[in-house]
Amino acid sequence: MSSFMGIELGIRALRAFQIGLETTGHNVANVNTPGYTRRRVRFANTPEFALSPQLRLGTGVMAQSIQRLRDMMLEQRVNTNAGDLARWSALSESLSAIEGLFNEPGEQGINAKLNALFNAFEELATRPDSLAARQQVLQAARSLTETLRTLHRNLTTLESQIQSQAVGTIEQANQLAQQLARLNEQIRAAHSSGAEAGDLLDQRDRLIGQLSELIGARAHYNNDGSVMLFVDGHTLVQDGAAFPLPTTIDLANRALDSTPTDIRIQSGQLRGLMDSLAQLQSYRADLNTFASTLITQVNAIHSTGYGLDGNTGYLFFSGTDASNIDLHPDVSDPMRIAASAVAGAPGNNGIALALANLRNAPQASLGGQSLTQFYRALVGRLGNDAQVSRNRAETQQLTVEHLHHLRESVSGVSLDEEAANLVRFQRSYQAAAKMVSTFDSLLQDLLQFVAPR
Repeated sequence: MSSFMGIELGIRALRAFQIGLETTGHNVANVNTPGYTRRRVRFANTPEFALSPQLRLGTGVMAQSIQRLRDMMLEQRVNTNAGDLARWSALSESLSAIEGLFNEPGEQGINAKLNALFNAFEELATRPDSLAARQQVLQAARSLTETLRTLHRNLTTLESQIQSQAVGTIEQANQLAQQLARLNEQIRAAHSSGAEAGDLLDQRDRLIGQLSELIGARAHYNNDGSVMLFVDGHTLVQDGAAFPLPTTIDLANRALDSTPTDIRIQSGQLRGLMDSLAQLQSYRADLNTFASTLITQVNAIHSTGYGLDGNTGYLFFSGTDASNIDLHPDVSDPMRIAASAVAGAPGNNGIALALANLRNAPQASLGGQSLTQFYRALVGRLGNDAQVSRNRAETQQLTVEHLHHLRESVSGVSLDEEAANLVRFQRSYQAAAKMVSTFDSLLQDLLQFVAPR
């Protein structure tokens, strides 16, 4: 056994505790770094020295490895729930925007404008020969048609914006997948050389989290630190290669068009945007049905009546749906608005009453509902869908926050704990230094004894 063994033992301890101090300092320095995983040094005793078969002497300590404190099962739960949160948040945001476009209830909404038109028809029925009452009908009808066209145009614009956002989400996911593929290569290289790849693994986990939020990607972790990433049955990342997602959306199936099998999107922001597009198209289709029925029914009644000019056959509305509904050129002159059901009887109010009664008349094209009932049901469905999505988003937010707290308890940096570790390693380092100093003094005494000057 070497006479310097005690000094070597102390030096090993100094090196180990220095690594402990540096690791603790690294943790403290990254306390505010998003996605950082705290590190912990794993110490192990060095191999014993056999003085004899019955006597074995310890040789000290070494820093065996630096461990990332990460619970991968918890990590997958966080990513899965974060994907669901992103889905409901995207849907809630879009439905709130659609609610704002409908502007209900409000004086500028379609419901108020529709009631104003029927009120004008009722007023015309009380004064069927009044030119002023006809002007009021034209004004109410013009306001309603403008509001319908504006709402349809705004819905179409919003649809285009959401569509662009969905394509942008796919493109962003493809870019992140390429970054993850490059990280896979770096992590595997570091793993094969025995290097510590903690920072690379943190970057990997951040990318996986982002992809989970964007497209609901699922990760499979390999033993070498690399990952495989899947979206439905599509392999997005494998080893050092990324296989991009197509940008063509099959909205009916909530999928991306791909050969041979479409890629279904189950969660993430992209699924929320897909749901938003489907909901928006449904609302717009109902709005068109409402406007088309209004055009058809009003024209059917109005064309049978007589204006103050004594003529009949005039149409009231032009267009086919909410996109192009307008006042027909036939009624550009208020005299042509029909109120009478009898020729040569300007005081008759049969047509005006029939038009006013459309307010509550059941319509086969609206499933037996009246115009007012159908539109209110549309607004009610939108409001209910928006509220459900908000509730789901809020509930999911609480779940994700709880999981984040659990993850922080495992992987987050606690300054109190790190401060205690700093003191512990500092005292251990000082003790090891004192031990080296003591062995050095003993060795000097020994040399002085065996080889005096």
